[in-house]
Amino acid sequence: MSRKWDLIVAGGGLAGVSAGIAAARKGLKVLIIERYGFLGGCATASLVTPMMKNNDVAGEPLNAGLYTEILDRLGRTKNSASHPDGNPGWFNPEEMKFLLDDLCIEAGIEVLFDTYIVGAEREGDKIISVNCVNKAGFEKYQADFFIDATGDADLAAFSGVKHETGEHQAFSLRFTMENINIYQFSQWITDIEPEMTLSSVEYIDFETVLITTAHTKENIGWKLRPYMSLAVRDGVLKPEDTEYFQVYTVPGQKNAIAFNCPRIYSSRPLDPLNPWDISYAYRQGRQQIKRLAEFCKRYLSGFEEAYISQVAPNLGIRESRRIQGKYMLTELDILERKKFANSAARSNYPFDIHSSEKDENEQFKLNEKDYYDIPMECLIPREISNLLVAGKCLSASFKAQSSARIMPNCIAMGESAGKYCASLIKPGYPV
Repeated sequence: MSRKWDLIVAGGGLAGVSAGIAAARKGLKVLIIERYGFLGGCATASLVTPMMKNNDVAGEPLNAGLYTEILDRLGRTKNSASHPDGNPGWFNPEEMKFLLDDLCIEAGIEVLFDTYIVGAEREGDKIISVNCVNKAGFEKYQADFFIDATGDADLAAFSGVKHETGEHQAFSLRFTMENINIYQFSQWITDIEPEMTLSSVEYIDFETVLITTAHTKENIGWKLRPYMSLAVRDGVLKPEDTEYFQVYTVPGQKNAIAFNCPRIYSSRPLDPLNPWDISYAYRQGRQQIKRLAEFCKRYLSGFEEAYISQVAPNLGIRESRRIQGKYMLTELDILERKKFANSAARSNYPFDIHSSEKDENEQFKLNEKDYYDIPMECLIPREISNLLVAGKCLSASFKAQSSARIMPNCIAMGESAGKYCASLIKPGYPV
């Protein structure tokens, strides 16, 4: 006899897990379908750490709820930390996997790992089942309601939801190095940049040092520029390796540095929905990682005995499909800090476009004293009555999506979507 759930969530990233938890806590029977063997999506599979700052004028997170609950629970074991600038989102991606398992178990959520969604079946304006492939072969799973949290709007696209694509941000393939003398590195950063205008070194406690430094093509006084230039001269790096370089320490990993790079070099824009482009990006990314690791060992103090400990199993894809929902968030909405009665998330994160074109980037900061709303209508497709999307595949213009896509917003969108489903499936439950 086939089983049926109240809600099936496609994708177990932070948006999907948040959707599932919010719905299950309201009494829904929930299944999360995830293609990897662990939860967390970009936070764990793509090693996107830390989360970006998204605070109100008082310095508090604009989206509390599950966002702060997740970080607070990680913080109890020193696997998350708050930077003095107000960003509480520094976290250990490996411990995040365990915590998300725990949260789903506590909420009574079933999770199906190593399962790919490859299609959907509709009756009229409703999805009746998702078609999946896993070790059992071809499987169908039924539910009353569905949430697409795949990041690429896969379920929505399979169901016939109209979407936009075409412009794309650059890919990244993040990695981690270990066996670093963190205190030696922190002192070196402080010595070369005592004014700390572009880098940051913060000693949180005896076990946690929060460090970040970077280098981009823009000549704005990056202190790593002379070392990058020497490495290019010496043949250790190629010029494209220096286009975007950014590192962070990781709470709970005392001798590790996480890299928000390399940004994948290509002579032409890469399509995140093209398997050949994706395959090229993995191989190219690993070649760039080898060079960056050698650069760190030869030119950065504290890295002399370091080694590559992990390469992300998943590319960092900032944007692919964006659905056409009942409302499309625009850059004007963001610039005017527009508010909506039915808000799914609040944000004041800047426009942040990592262009796929070489030497082209854009970051435009917003007024941090105010925020804009992402309305629920950005999560609601026009064509399907029992489907929502949550996360970076929301209904938004290309530029607006570059601001809305950060993880605190994805968690909030997922949480709002889960509560919204519960209000439809179990009327009378408070949302």
